This record gives sequence, C-alpha cells and structure tokens, in this order.
Amino acid sequence: MFKNVLLASALGLSAYAVGAADARTHHGQPMGWYVAVEGGANWIDDAGGQVDFGLVSVPLEAHFDSGWALLAEVGYRWETNWRLEFEAGYRDNDIACVALGGGPCNAQDGDVSQFTQMANVLYDIALDDRLTLSLGAGFGGDYVSVNTPALNDSEYVVAGQLIAGLNFALTDSIDLFVNYRYFIADDPHFSGGPIVDASFDDAKHTVTVGLRFDLDPDEDQSYVAPRASDPMPAAPPPPPLGSPKRFIVFFGFNKSTLTLKAQAVVAEAVETAQRDGAASILVTGHTDTVGAAGYNQVLSERRAKIVKRELVRLGIAPEAIRTVGKGEKELLVQTPDRTWEDRNRRATIDLH
Repeated sequence: MFKNVLLASALGLSAYAVGAADARTHHGQPMGWYVAVEGGANWIDDAGGQVDFGLVSVPLEAHFDSGWALLAEVGYRWETNWRLEFEAGYRDNDIACVALGGGPCNAQDGDVSQFTQMANVLYDIALDDRLTLSLGAGFGGDYVSVNTPALNDSEYVVAGQLIAGLNFALTDSIDLFVNYRYFIADDPHFSGGPIVDASFDDAKHTVTVGLRFDLDPDEDQSYVAPRASDPMPAAPPPPPLGSPKRFIVFFGFNKSTLTLKAQAVVAEAVETAQRDGAASILVTGHTDTVGAAGYNQVLSERRAKIVKRELVRLGIAPEAIRTVGKGEKELLVQTPDRTWEDRNRRATIDLH
C-alpha cells in the first residue's frame, strides 16, 4: 500500500511541476540549464518475496551488503525556485545471504545492479546566502538485474523516489550538495529456467555527494554594457558638495553572491570610507521585476546583507552599516513587470 502511495505521489508531483513550469516560461527569463554528477553509498532493504519451483512456492528472504551509486542529472531551474531534472543512475549491491522457506540465511555469491532513469521535481528553500534545502520527488523506471549462480535475469519496472538535499553555493555557477533518496520500485520478477520464478520487494536508500554546474552562468556583471535596443537612462546630475558618495554593485540573475568585480567595487568603497572618514554607510539592495514581488523583497535584503558582510570583512565596523532592501520598487531602468534587466539587479553603497 505504501509503495503504491509513493509511486502515485511522485507521478502526481512530477506532472504538476511540468505543467507549472510550462505555464511560467512566458513570464520572464528562467534561470536556465544545469548538469550535476554525484556518487555515494546505496543500501537495499531486506527483501521478502517468493520462489516458485514449478508447482511449489517457497518464501524468500534476501539480505544485501552496502553498495555504491553513481548518478548524473540534466535540469532546468526557474526563478520561482522550482527545478525539473532528468536523472540517470547506476547502483550495485552484493547479495549477503538468502533464506528459503524460513530456513537459515545462507551466504550467496552474486549481486543486484540497477540502472534507473527518473524525472525529478524539486523545490529549493533558501536557508542562508549560500545554503539551500531541496525537497522533491521523482518518477521513472528501474532496470533491475540479478546475477547469481542459480539465477541470472533482468526486468524493467516502474519506480518512484523522494529526495531531500542540502546545497552550498561554492560560486555563482557551482554548487556542492548532499542528497538522500528513498527509492522504491515495483516488485521485479526473475526467471531462472523453466521451473524457477522469483520476485522480491525492492526499496533502497541512497546518500550521495555531488557538484552541480550552471550551464548559463551569469557573466561578471559589476558593469554591464547597455544593449543597443535598450533606452538609455538619463545621466544623473553631478552630486552637490557634501552629498553621499555612491558605489554600485551588480548581481547575476537571482544571485546574491559577489563576483570578483563586485568585490573590487566594495573594496573601493571601503578604501574611500576609510580615507574620507565616512560616519555611516547605507547599503540598499534591489532586484529586477522578474519573479514575485515578495520573493524579490527577500532577495534584495539578502543582497544588501552580503555586501555588508564584505564591508565588515574588509574592516568597516558593523555598527556603522545599515542595510535595507527595496525589492523591485526603485528601478534604475524602468521596465514592465517580469522583465529581465541586468542593471536593476544591484546594491548601492552610500557613504555619509
């Protein structure tokens, strides 16, 4: 019963997210494609089943050693933090022992290998500037092979999985992550000859460590040249004497990490503040209009905080810095809602 619920839930969530993703693609620029590779350990639950010897059916219980797993994914992430990915995986576990008819569990040579193909739907929840929690589910198939002296056969069955993971942004385009999968497949059946037919429950747990690579990394955007089709904003008048000195840090799409050029801008602001004796610093985060207003407000606050962290790291006293997020309310370049605009993804540093 639990297996049927899991498979149905995984299939339902996958179908929902595919529809939701398709419905959102026309609203604005998505975050884009990525690839990932991961590897780790795999455990198969003790399996109960049966072996049919012609007219006689005997209960089967199998135990498995810890094994290994390798997986790879190609995925697409939307600005709403939903991800859709296609995963291929290979798992291998040696058979520890097999008990027939309630007898002792006798050591058994052989292994169980599984080649899986899954469509996964995941949602990323921000925990920190660089740390996110991923929750998701997948639906697909499992090609299960059993190789023992008495039984050598394979079968393809439907499968589902639940996924939980932690992701840490090493850079704007590379994530280090740890994933846990609870994977369950429909009962595979194997034939060992004209009179032997075996089947068993197939549930497993996989823990992996991996790297995820953004295939559309944002260019270093501390300065972004205007496109020829873009209306140029009017040049601001020169600041009057005694007005705050302003520095602008630009961010990649949906990013709150600092590029090398952005770090250089913050360093210049620190040097100016220390040289001129600035009494206070105001850091204001901004976003473009892609994404929901509530999400953009949180993202703008996160951008302001990451700039403050860099200011403090370079020697500015924390109490001298105030941060505020404006979301998409104060655009540098005026655009309609859900419009991709590099120059609006920024934080300003005002020295007073």
